[in-house]
Amino acid sequence: MKTLRVIRSFPLISLSLPPRCVEIIAKEGRSLKELYLVSCKITDHALIAIGQYSSTIETVDAGWCKEITDQGATQIARSSKSLRYLGLMRCDKVNEETVERLVVQYPHIVFSTVMQDCKRTLERAYQMGWSPNTSNAS
Repeated sequence: MKTLRVIRSFPLISLSLPPRCVEIIAKEGRSLKELYLVSCKITDHALIAIGQYSSTIETVDAGWCKEITDQGATQIARSSKSLRYLGLMRCDKVNEETVERLVVQYPHIVFSTVMQDCKRTLERAYQMGWSPNTSNAS
């Protein structure tokens, strides 16, 4: 467990993790800033545990985790004071309406979904002077 305490970034990609595994990582990873759980078979319990036990986590990417729901996304945003990025790309059980509400409630966290990323890209394009071509040229 001593090694886990000093790790700052922990990629766990496409794994089937027992529910307590992520909880132990959150509790013991005292320097953990980034946790990548992309395509892992985890549930809301994992996100809730991270929010509850990790005081240093800044980035959590749970993209393509099919069992993550509104509850997990809401709980980690609410309970984690250090979280700055939550990846929810293709977490299809997380409703976009919930994400919209979270964006307003927790403006210090970047929520990554298809819709949110498209909105940020379009906003940057407008800021750089892009405007849609509205002519009907053939």
